[in-house]
Amino acid sequence: MIRLEAEFVFELPDAEILYRALKVEERNVLTETQIDLIDGKLVIRIKAEDLAELRASVNAWLRTIKACLDVL
Repeated sequence: MIRLEAEFVFELPDAEILYRALKVEERNVLTETQIDLIDGKLVIRIKAEDLAELRASVNAWLRTIKACLDVL
């Protein structure tokens, strides 16, 4: 079976705040997701079984990040 992965690195002034807000959601998703703060950068790694699942998860995380940034 093919396993797909995507990694996003965000260099943002509020990366630590976003990290703390998103980390609590890490285990509440269907795909395997890892959220880290590395050298002041927010890093999100997503693993999925198929392309549709990966795309849905990426879109959900990007919308969540945008909502957090809108609030800040």
